[in-house]
Amino acid sequence: MALNCFKIVAPLALLISTNLYANSLEEFYKYFKNGQYPKALLSLESYSPQDNSLASKAYLSGLSYSRMQEYDKAITEFIKAIVQKNKSSDLYYEYGQALYATNELKKAREAFKASAALKYNRPASLYYVAHISQILEEYAMAREYYVKAIKDRKSDAKMKQIAQFQLGETLFSIARTKSKSPSTLYRRVDRYILPMFTSAYNLDKRSSLAPEINQRISAIMQEFDLDPNVLANGRKINPKRYNLSFSQKVRFDNNISLVNEENDVKESMKSSSIYETELHGSYDFVLKKRFIISPDARLTYTKHANQKDAEVYQNDSLVMNFALKNKYEHKVLDLPASLIFDIDYSTTQKDWQAQKKKEFYAKSTTFTLGETFNYFDFGDTSFKIKRKNFIGANIDINNHTTTFSADQTIFLPIQHLVVLLLEANLIDNFNAKESSTNTFLFRTDYIIPEIFETYTLGTALAVNMTDTKAQKKIRGTEMSWNPSIDLSKDLFENSKISLNYDYTKSTSDSPQYAYGKSVYTAEFSYSF
Repeated sequence: MALNCFKIVAPLALLISTNLYANSLEEFYKYFKNGQYPKALLSLESYSPQDNSLASKAYLSGLSYSRMQEYDKAITEFIKAIVQKNKSSDLYYEYGQALYATNELKKAREAFKASAALKYNRPASLYYVAHISQILEEYAMAREYYVKAIKDRKSDAKMKQIAQFQLGETLFSIARTKSKSPSTLYRRVDRYILPMFTSAYNLDKRSSLAPEINQRISAIMQEFDLDPNVLANGRKINPKRYNLSFSQKVRFDNNISLVNEENDVKESMKSSSIYETELHGSYDFVLKKRFIISPDARLTYTKHANQKDAEVYQNDSLVMNFALKNKYEHKVLDLPASLIFDIDYSTTQKDWQAQKKKEFYAKSTTFTLGETFNYFDFGDTSFKIKRKNFIGANIDINNHTTTFSADQTIFLPIQHLVVLLLEANLIDNFNAKESSTNTFLFRTDYIIPEIFETYTLGTALAVNMTDTKAQKKIRGTEMSWNPSIDLSKDLFENSKISLNYDYTKSTSDSPQYAYGKSVYTAEFSYSF
């Protein structure tokens, strides 16, 4: 009978024990999942599973203490689980995390090595081994394990980026330690370290880590004077080396023929809408952080809507301009300055004989020598001298022009900009001396970058005085007044639209050369 009793009670006890075990685990996981870790620990008090169970009490307690950031207790429980030969795949990873949090770095590294060997979260485990080695300044091991983390087939883009970033830091530390001279360190940083950081940044330019990598690149470039956008004299240039733009203008000119409307010849005034399309491209080649060589090309096509009046449509043209703009960056008064040397070549096809076809009209070559420097705190000062050789299909318009100019930019404290220009043009029409003139220009621009959000307002006044030289007895000294206003608005990225009004009033002792005109312009432009 006793035996029979045992046969009944034993299975019943086992069933009760199994139910208690299942209920305890169910409660634990419920509390653990909801972040109620103290209650999860309490649920384990009645839990005593068999040895070697994946869900050993020590292992589960270690997880709970770790989540509560009670890392010392977590470490104690994880050690018990290891002694009990717990088979949970994440045991060594969790153990390593707790050791890392308490700054037991060498023990943490061994735990992460074990985790990597068990192939649990292998990329992160490898990364921790590398990072701890980096902290301990054991750079050879750090380099080895960062490379392993990057090459691991389970590493995602985020892991590869942070591992490559830290590999760059490790190589930088090695270079600092092993470089025997500043020049050797400079070469290593230039050839290996910066490319490593740049490669890490390019893996994901929009990641949360990308700004930190970019900032680090900038700091290293500044330390070693390697920023390609900072020249030898300290001047910063646009990182975008190329410029490619398109613009379309529609103008209305009410006096293309430049007729004096006050002398009973108003009926001969010619007006027209004008369509002007322009393509412009250039590229900056920066050599040794001192020389900037910029090939430049511009194509301008002009068409007049009025195709009835010869005085109008004879101005239809196609102008091709090619230039080589050069700068030598240096210092004046210990401040950035630029020596300018430009060569411009232009050729014009024009309907100058009013035959409804464009043919060669003129070509010119211009040489410019100048200097831009910062003598004043409020903006750049420039001086230039130009020599232009102009050759036309009609030899009477051939001329040599010598130009002297000076301009000053002024940045106002209110973020507005003023530009002042003085220019003298000495024009020698050597085949028609009576047409030679000297002109003197003063122009001032006032620019408000954001009069409203995305809107820029520009106003200008140009005053031009012409010494008519051989014709002075007839024409006297001529004056031209030219106020203008321009309002532009940024549209979508890299594009804008602008509206412009330009008025010119020219006076002369000879009515033939006195006129007034208004030009209205709408322009759309896009930069690629």
